[in-house]
Amino acid sequence: MTALTCVATEVLTTHQKPVGYAYRTTPATPTDSGWRFLSGSESEKYMNQPSHYITCVLDDFAREHPDVAPLLAHPAGSAFERADGRGAFEAVPLD
Repeated sequence: MTALTCVATEVLTTHQKPVGYAYRTTPATPTDSGWRFLSGSESEKYMNQPSHYITCVLDDFAREHPDVAPLLAHPAGSAFERADGRGAFEAVPLD
């Protein structure tokens, strides 16, 4: 069985910043979980660079960022954020 993937910004995967915003879209491929993870501090200029997005194995990402594990059962259309990057995630509308 092929592992499900997610997409995270480079600041999470390379610079180990905490997840500040997480949302789930309709999966783009059969192996895509639909989950997208950001620190929440990325600028628009940063986000406009495709090289700043990393496709990861979802289970591996959740092991490195265990605070997102409770979110993973939520369906597409879900979004969560935390104001300080360290507190509890709160459900927010998906823009």
